[in-house]
This record gives sequence, C-alpha cells and structure tokens, in this order.
Amino acid sequence: MLPEAIWFFYASPPSNMALVPGIPGWGWKAQIVHTMRPGAIAATIPMAATTVFGLLTSETRPAARWMQKLSGAHEAVLPFEMTDWHHYTLEWRQTEANFWVDDKLVLRSPQPPTRPLGFVAWLDNQYAIATHRGVLRFGTVTSGPQWLEMDSVSIESL
Repeated sequence: MLPEAIWFFYASPPSNMALVPGIPGWGWKAQIVHTMRPGAIAATIPMAATTVFGLLTSETRPAARWMQKLSGAHEAVLPFEMTDWHHYTLEWRQTEANFWVDDKLVLRSPQPPTRPLGFVAWLDNQYAIATHRGVLRFGTVTSGPQWLEMDSVSIESL
C-alpha cells in the first residue's frame, strides 16, 4: 500500500521528502500524506513524464507539482523548538484535518485520509529520500542518544 499519514513529523538530513513545492524535504512539520485516492493514480504518468523532463532539462517545477498531486501532501514547517514542551492537537475530521501547537492553528488541510489509521509515536535513525528529481534512497544515520517525552496522550472520537 502507498503511504497514508496525518502526523507531526520530524526528518533530519539526509532525509529529503520534498512533497510540497516551496517546503523543504526535512524539518519539524505538520503533514498529511494521502496517496490512496483516485487522483493519486491519475498523477503517476504525468509525474514520471515531468521527472524525465526535469532530468533532461533541469526544469523540475512541473515534477514538484505532480509530486504533490501524487502524494496528496499538505504540510507546514513548524517554527517551534522540539526541545521545549508544547501542547499538540490534531483534529481529524472527514473533510479536513487541523493541526494546532499551543492552541495556535499551524495547518488546515482539506481532504485528509478517510481510512482507519493507527497512532504511532517513535524515534528512529532511518532516512528516506524521494524527490521530484527522480532520486529514491533509504538508509540509516549514526545518532547519539535520543528520547521522546510525552506527558499524556488523549484520543477522542468527535
């Protein structure tokens, strides 16, 4: 299956999943990835064609737009320090998903995934590179001690 996610997500370099034009492919983000929808399938051929065009001409803007259409991604870089305590809220509704940090709306995303998803909180040392320039790589990085502190988690049905 292709990826589906509604999450607060951090990726450090060398990760580079540039899914939305104008937003870096790494960093601390609020993000939706919604590939399991009819529009994603329709975007595969234009994505491949514009990627080849970009490799031949160095003009990658069309491929970047098709990457977003393929991934169904909406995202915002979060201007908050991850090392400070924050209150994160994710409201997932049928027609939109809203991301809040410290009661401040940071992303409103239309058409989120509608299939059941699970809650996951994890740390790892893996990276992924998937760019509109046709680069696809995966691997691990050496990292020092890592930790994740959570005061509480509440999952409620609205």
